[in-house]
Amino acid sequence: MAASHIIRIPRTDQEGAYVLGQVTPSGSKPLNVKFVATDGYAPFVIKLRHDRIGEYRVSNSPCSPEEWETILKSILLRGEPVEGIEAGAEVKSEESLTITVRRRVQGINQRLGTLALKYKEDEEVQLFDWCGAVALERERFQETVAAETAKVTDLEARITELRTQLDELTQAKKDREAEILEKFCDILNEKKVKIREQQRLLAEARPGSSGHTIASRVAQVASSQADRKPAPSRRAKRKALEDASGGGSSDSDDGFARPVNHADRMDIDTPEPAKASAESEDRQTTDDDATGSEPDDDEPIPPPRAQQKKPPPKKDVALPTRHNLRNTTKKEATPPPGSETDSGDDEL
Repeated sequence: MAASHIIRIPRTDQEGAYVLGQVTPSGSKPLNVKFVATDGYAPFVIKLRHDRIGEYRVSNSPCSPEEWETILKSILLRGEPVEGIEAGAEVKSEESLTITVRRRVQGINQRLGTLALKYKEDEEVQLFDWCGAVALERERFQETVAAETAKVTDLEARITELRTQLDELTQAKKDREAEILEKFCDILNEKKVKIREQQRLLAEARPGSSGHTIASRVAQVASSQADRKPAPSRRAKRKALEDASGGGSSDSDDGFARPVNHADRMDIDTPEPAKASAESEDRQTTDDDATGSEPDDDEPIPPPRAQQKKPPPKKDVALPTRHNLRNTTKKEATPPPGSETDSGDDEL
């Protein structure tokens, strides 16, 4: 015998009343069933075929055939309940029992279909068997509930354990992050100290450190250069030699002409200036060599003085000045008419 189950459907024509029904599978398909119901006084029977369930759906039903199949399974076969679906029974004494399926949407009931069970007098209602089936089904449900409860308890225990581990890992992570951050701060502080030390060493190694500014250093260098007597430059030496040899532009060192005696004038014809010129060239060469041997890169060239250095003392040979030489030349070049140059030289 196939397994059957008992359903309870409330009555809509009598408040608080209900009908009981037994659903027994009669075929391979889910909705091939025999449905026997009673109100406690008379039996009512209907046989359903899975391929003809659409006949019990109203003509203007808002649900599709697939939805109607799902609804019948939820009512008769204890399938998954469909939200908003209600079933109500209405009994007509010894005539029929009508089960109406409705959908409640926002307080409005929509009739989806009806199942009409006919009265059958010879149908036996085995209430004792129905009660046994209900008790068996209850025991099955209890076993299922106990198994599910054990699973839930196990899962809750695992969840609690996992939460504990997660809390421990989170706390360990926070402690580790705090430790790493503390080490990082220590390392950063050490780096800062090393950087400050390096900056201090660089500042001490730079010019102008130890409390001396760059301006004070420049002033010290300038004062040391001013105290040291600069060596005469090449140009000054050449100028002095030119003045000594008679090539200067001025008549004398102080700007006044010297008195020249006749002996100095007469020395022009003598070959002594050539000797003096040779000696001056030798002296100029010697001075140039000495000046060239001095390090020009170590000492900067001092600015030219306002007054030129006095020429070195002249030797025994008296050199005529340019002014006297010009006058003598002019007198010799333009002798007065009727004068005799040879006789004048003989007289002197």
